[in-house]
Amino acid sequence: MHRFAGRLARLAIVCAALVGLAPPAHAGPASDLIAKLNTVFIDVMKNAKALGYEGRYQKLEPALVEAYDFAEMTRVTTGRHWRSLTDEQKQQLVAEFHDLSIATYAARFDGFGGEQFEILGEEPAPPDSVRVNNQIVQGSGEPIRIDYLLRQNDGKWRIIDVYLKSSVSELAVRRAEFTDTLAKSGFDGLMADLKAQVTKLRSGAGTGN
Repeated sequence: MHRFAGRLARLAIVCAALVGLAPPAHAGPASDLIAKLNTVFIDVMKNAKALGYEGRYQKLEPALVEAYDFAEMTRVTTGRHWRSLTDEQKQQLVAEFHDLSIATYAARFDGFGGEQFEILGEEPAPPDSVRVNNQIVQGSGEPIRIDYLLRQNDGKWRIIDVYLKSSVSELAVRRAEFTDTLAKSGFDGLMADLKAQVTKLRSGAGTGN
C-alpha cells in the first residue's frame, strides 16, 4: 500500500495544478457508487496476501468495470488520434486500458495497514458531472485525497477521471503519455507500451504478494 501512496505523491509533485473546491453538497447516487468501490478496495487490501495478484485482479475487475467508463476514458486519453483509429483498434485499445487500470490497482493494493476511506461530500462539476470528494486515511493517520469525477452514461453514474491529491487529473497524465506515444510510434507502439506496463505490474507484484 505504501508504494501506491508514494506513486500518488510523485504524480502530484510532477503534475500538480491546484483546483479550487466548493463546499461539499449532500451525498447522492454518485457517492453511493464510490462508497461501494471503497468497500471493495478495503476488502481486497485486507485479504491481499491470501488473494495474491491474480486473486486481487479477479476481485477488483467487476467492481471497476461497474464503476469506471473505460471507453470514454480511453477516448479522452487518445485525444485527436481517436478519430483516426478503426473500430477494431478502438476496441483493442479500450480492452488494454481496462487491463492496465485493473492491473494497477491489483499490484498496488498489496497489503493492509489500517487504512480507511472517507467520503467528504460531492459537488456539481461541468459539464453535467459530479465530483465526489474522497480520501484514504493511512494507518499513520495521514489522509490522502483521491477524488472522483463522474458522469451519467445510460442513466448510471460512472467514473471518468480521478484526481490525486485533489488536484492531479489521472486522465490528463494518461493523455500526455498516450498522445506522445501515438505521435511517435503509432497505434502499435501504444499497444506494445500498455502491454509492457501490465506485464511489469504483474511480474512486480508476483503471484504471492
